[in-house]
Amino acid sequence: PRDMADPSLETCPDFNSDGFRTIRDFMIAGSHETEEQTVERLIISWTEDHNRRSRLWQDQQAAEAEAAEQAQRARREREEETQRLTEEEAERERREADKKKAKLNDFDDTLVVDNVIAPRPSQYALQKLSSFEYVPLWYFSPEGCRDAARNSTVSADDAFGITKIDDVLTVRPIAAVKASRNAVEDHELNITDFLRAKNSYLHHLDKAGWTQRHTDSLAQFYWHLENHPFRDDTIIMTYAHRVRRNWHDNLKLGEGFNIAIINESLMNTIAFEVNTTAQHNTLRKIEDM
Repeated sequence: PRDMADPSLETCPDFNSDGFRTIRDFMIAGSHETEEQTVERLIISWTEDHNRRSRLWQDQQAAEAEAAEQAQRARREREEETQRLTEEEAERERREADKKKAKLNDFDDTLVVDNVIAPRPSQYALQKLSSFEYVPLWYFSPEGCRDAARNSTVSADDAFGITKIDDVLTVRPIAAVKASRNAVEDHELNITDFLRAKNSYLHHLDKAGWTQRHTDSLAQFYWHLENHPFRDDTIIMTYAHRVRRNWHDNLKLGEGFNIAIINESLMNTIAFEVNTTAQHNTLRKIEDM
């Protein structure tokens, strides 16, 4: 039994005492042994039982100790596993927090600021560039940058809106998803603002992660337009506006073309359209006089 006392603490009874006389007499009567022989047989019997119970007790103690050790070992393993999982979760949360934490990049001790600081376009325009989407050149013009500066407030930066990127709805600051009400299309700019906006636009393409291949193609596109035989700014800017928008649409469909190659047939069609519109406007003015 589990609550059995340690038999090793027991001592052999004195079978010669008066307390065992009745037992001795009974055993002598049945076996015709001497009293000394009877006492010796009682001692041998008690010793054998004592030794048997001592072995049982020792086996029980060993089994209980082993069970306790196994239970303690299992408890330690559970605690260690719980600790390991807790530490892994804490490390994962720390890494996630580090990813979200703003990082301050290092700087070059020998580098000085540029002689000219380019005006900063709006977050909306920069987000469009980062998403490789079409954005009017107006956002990169002096007026577009001034408009961005006027509307760049703390309250606007802290507000959020929903936009779709690659068919996934994403929460972004309002300033990054809201178009300016003052924006105009490329062909509605004057030629000076068009050229300055074009230069700023090409400058920001690199920072937005565009490939050199795409950036070079756009740079060649504008170079060819600036040096095109047609000297009519409206024709050139209308061509630039329509072709660049179409280029972005085709890139999304996986049907991109080399924008740097000027389609003279399309250029002539646009020239005819622009000239026809100009003639109609001139006639209308004459009629109104």
